[in-house]
Amino acid sequence: MTALSSALFASAVLVLAVAPAAQAQSQDCPAAPAFVSMTTANANVRASASRIERGDWSTAEHFARSALNSGTTSRNKAAASVNLCAALANQDRADTAQACDDAAERTGGAWQAHTNRGAALWLAGDQAAAGADFARAGELAGDETAVQANLALAACAS
Repeated sequence: MTALSSALFASAVLVLAVAPAAQAQSQDCPAAPAFVSMTTANANVRASASRIERGDWSTAEHFARSALNSGTTSRNKAAASVNLCAALANQDRADTAQACDDAAERTGGAWQAHTNRGAALWLAGDQAAAGADFARAGELAGDETAVQANLALAACAS
């Protein structure tokens, strides 16, 4: 093998080795952050969760607010606040940060609250703060699909 053919062969091997890795990386990078819903036996909380799963953000907001404004248990209100955070973030609402902080407080820092607050921060353009919430969600529930997706999103952006 001549020096030129050896160099061409080595270049071809390098291109073939790097191409799948680059393709895999782009396929592993989500286009947008993932949100999650929480549900309980409360009808309004269940309705808000199902609307989040469908991407019906304004209706999810309506049902989450109904649960929060009712005389329901603190557990139901915690779940409703997680759902409200997702609903408001996806409508680009000014009160999103307050709702997401409320969700983290009401849930005692549950992974769902960190996932949604991180996703809301991501959409608002604060990738550093979002990454911190994604990392905390990963510590709490690293095997959850939405958590893994958001961690991948943060890794791709760094």
